[in-house]
Amino acid sequence: MIEMYKLYQIKVKLSKFKTIDYTGKLVKAILIQANDKMEEVFESEKYPSPKPIRITPIYKDNQPIYSKVIVKKFGKDKKPDFSPKEIEINGEYTFYVGIKQELYIELQKTLTKLMSGIDFDYGSYRVSAKITAFEEKEPTINENFHTLKIKFNSPSIFRDPFTRIASIERKTTEKRFLPFPPFIFSVNVYEINREIYKRNIIRLAYSLVESHNNLNTVMKVWYYYDGDWLPGIIGYAKFYLKKDLPPFVIKNLIQIFKHAQIMGVGTGRAAGFGFAEIETI
Repeated sequence: MIEMYKLYQIKVKLSKFKTIDYTGKLVKAILIQANDKMEEVFESEKYPSPKPIRITPIYKDNQPIYSKVIVKKFGKDKKPDFSPKEIEINGEYTFYVGIKQELYIELQKTLTKLMSGIDFDYGSYRVSAKITAFEEKEPTINENFHTLKIKFNSPSIFRDPFTRIASIERKTTEKRFLPFPPFIFSVNVYEINREIYKRNIIRLAYSLVESHNNLNTVMKVWYYYDGDWLPGIIGYAKFYLKKDLPPFVIKNLIQIFKHAQIMGVGTGRAAGFGFAEIETI
């Protein structure tokens, strides 16, 4: 099942410009400008949620670049009431693209075009973009593990799995923010094995015990998207695998974690959210 998915690390050189937009939107624009078929993937209802593609913001020195306000301490907090400062983009950056098998050919066409370089309008700027390097990244899950560490690199927002389990038909817009394994991995479970969705959601709940420090190591972030400050979570969380679990349960968990490494966690992955490093120790 996991062989149907691939993750690419892409380095791109960008000309000088300024933006306040979430830079996942920039990555999306680059891919669409290099291959107009990608617009259908991102925008068309032909590709219902979850999308067969995930992207990330651009990275510099292993840090995601986007307008943000980080809330490090518990206490009173409110949405920022100011506009973000413009971010200057200039030079070489990295981003990641995860795809399902059906998009292999279109992504290869996109990367081939970007090797030659493209020019496109972005806001009030004329931007050039050219790939300098790319490589496929393999899942790196240690299958004999007792500790799971999840680092939320880009803002993460989770879908509520219990709405689906309870067979509630109405569409809900509420998101979940608690770093609870059934919330974190609910989309991954649905995408790779929806036939046993309920069973795997329950397995995530009883198999992984949270560290008592998680509420200190997971932080809230306000990110700026489409003219508004919105909440997400960043930081990291640790969980411990219960002892004496059946091997088939551990096998299912490993498949979920590998999928999350490639395709991200939570909602909005095709917009650049939910990029997480998954480490098993």
